[in-house]
Amino acid sequence: MPVLTARRLQTGFTLIELLIVLVVVAVLAGIAYPSYNGYLKRSARADAKAELLRMQLAVEKQRLVRIGAMPVLPSTWTTAAPVAKHYQLSFQATGVQDYTLTAKALPGSNQLSDEQAGTACSTLTLVAHGLETRYEPAACWQQ
Repeated sequence: MPVLTARRLQTGFTLIELLIVLVVVAVLAGIAYPSYNGYLKRSARADAKAELLRMQLAVEKQRLVRIGAMPVLPSTWTTAAPVAKHYQLSFQATGVQDYTLTAKALPGSNQLSDEQAGTACSTLTLVAHGLETRYEPAACWQQ
């Protein structure tokens, strides 16, 4: 009489297959994370630049109302929430037609290590001098 042996089908993954998948995932994460981190920094910097330009618009509106007076930031000014997480914004009037707007990265913020083309971008400055406006550092404002 023939003896029937029941052969069980084995299903699942072997340990080697699982390790190969983990190595592939780790390599992909190692490549993707720095790129994603850079994207977050550029995004926060773009938000700060937009907020500085919004501040400049508010100051210029006040200058139209108060001709000949020192430029001021409206008392109702509020900083947008995404920017407030990463930057401290400041306004300083330096003359009747001159003022400086600054966005400085907050301590502990990821933006402290932000750079563009080898230039540190942790502090962004907009300097208005009469009809001229300077953006510093210039490399951080380009894009």
